[in-house]
Amino acid sequence: MAVLGYRQAAFMRSDGLYRYVSALVGDPAATEELVRRVFLRALEGLPRYRRFESGFATWLERIANAVVSESDRPLAPLPGLPAQDLPPEARLREAIHSLTPDQLDVLGLRFVAGHPADVIAKATGRGVGRVQALQHRALLALRRALALEPDPQPGSLEVT
Repeated sequence: MAVLGYRQAAFMRSDGLYRYVSALVGDPAATEELVRRVFLRALEGLPRYRRFESGFATWLERIANAVVSESDRPLAPLPGLPAQDLPPEARLREAIHSLTPDQLDVLGLRFVAGHPADVIAKATGRGVGRVQALQHRALLALRRALALEPDPQPGSLEVT
């Protein structure tokens, strides 16, 4: 009965999860492989799953973030091109690949899945301020990467 319920829930979420992973990865073959890994990991973790306010979809999205960040595949690779010669979409994917797992988790849940900061805070066990700080730092890192700006030196004060 539990496996049948999992199959139904997973099937209902598969299109959304595919779109979510595809937005992070960009390559259809890599997306399919990573979605497969997400469902395998979810199946393994099912005995530990507890329904919280964030729900099953958010749980799958968090697993997807972990699988993508642990993946040995680079996100949307374009070998041999310097960063300034990459198209903006490829630079964005490269920048996403350079985010920390926590930043990827927050940005994925916030902008790809569309969850508000308070839901992300509950789902990830962080405070709302911590979620907002992670989001802010991740967006700054993405902006720098797209504008080809160097990372600020440690100890320097950044004014935005």
